[in-house]
Amino acid sequence: MLRYSTAGIGDSYADVAERLFLEFAGRLPLALITDTLGECRAQRSTSPETAMPELLERLARQRLTSSPTAVGF
Repeated sequence: MLRYSTAGIGDSYADVAERLFLEFAGRLPLALITDTLGECRAQRSTSPETAMPELLERLARQRLTSSPTAVGF
């Protein structure tokens, strides 16, 4: 399934984290989602600030989608 980011210029890191948590709730623990988002943010630290929310959301979603489903969290 193809997904499009809903991240926009006015979005914050918290907005992106909330969307990803809602999307992956019940499948992945919040700690994994926030850790993945934090890693993506660190890796994209040189990206333009205006593009950061969309880049973070896309990269984190791709990584979380390919992550094995957590069991018993």
